[in-house]
Amino acid sequence: MPDRTTPFPTPTTTPMENQAPALHRNGISRNSERFNSQREQFTKFFECFLSEQSHDLSALRDAATAVDPPNESNLRQLVSRVVAHYERYYETKEATAQRDINPMFSPTWTSTTENIFMWVGGWRPSAAFHLLQSKSGIQLEARLQEIIRGGVVKDLGDVSAAQMQALDRLQRETVTAERMISEEAAEAQEAVAAAEMVQLVSSEDRSEMESKMAGKKERMRTVLARADRLRLDTMKGIIEKLEPIQAVHFLIAAAELHLAVHHYGKEKDRLVAAGAM
Repeated sequence: MPDRTTPFPTPTTTPMENQAPALHRNGISRNSERFNSQREQFTKFFECFLSEQSHDLSALRDAATAVDPPNESNLRQLVSRVVAHYERYYETKEATAQRDINPMFSPTWTSTTENIFMWVGGWRPSAAFHLLQSKSGIQLEARLQEIIRGGVVKDLGDVSAAQMQALDRLQRETVTAERMISEEAAEAQEAVAAAEMVQLVSSEDRSEMESKMAGKKERMRTVLARADRLRLDTMKGIIEKLEPIQAVHFLIAAAELHLAVHHYGKEKDRLVAAGAM
């Protein structure tokens, strides 16, 4: 299969100044410009990622519906290429968050609909198991008569008992990890209302406030990195437990859901902005 990879525009790697912003108009303006620049750069990258995901979806669908299905080696190569694009996405996201964590928790590249369902800056890892189970049930029902007749099914309707047990163990591990990250995020957020912060607000010591906020942002940056790593590890863990053609169907379901919700949400936001809703 041809590699449809297109280059991603990666944000520049020049470190952000690790200094408190000047408390005058020019200082605030420069800080705002850097903030907007980070958003614009990642927004362009995200749009390229969506385009790449659409290309990947077409290739995955072709492989899943081919009259003469690709062999396992070619399927594994396709799956690996798609996963590599997700890896590149999270690498770029982490690099952007290192320069400025703020846009990651108030993204403008996603829709307001998507943002409602966000967990620590992205999708909840355990949702991948619900997606797998839903798609598996749909495909099983569609092929039930074929299975009863002893036919060979090559999709998620054919997940074995052994695979289900392995996936169940992975799901429990993922839920436990989610809970720990959620608790860490809550602690970081609650720290903003700690006694030392209340005292700083009263004293109006802005330089000290900036210093303390920098430390709390660093905690959230660490939480985001852990959450993104869990998202990627969960996807890769599920794929490792599936047969190559099953992994293709899982990646199709994941891409279809992501693209459909994103485009629905963006269109809804456009209509609201135009006063049509």
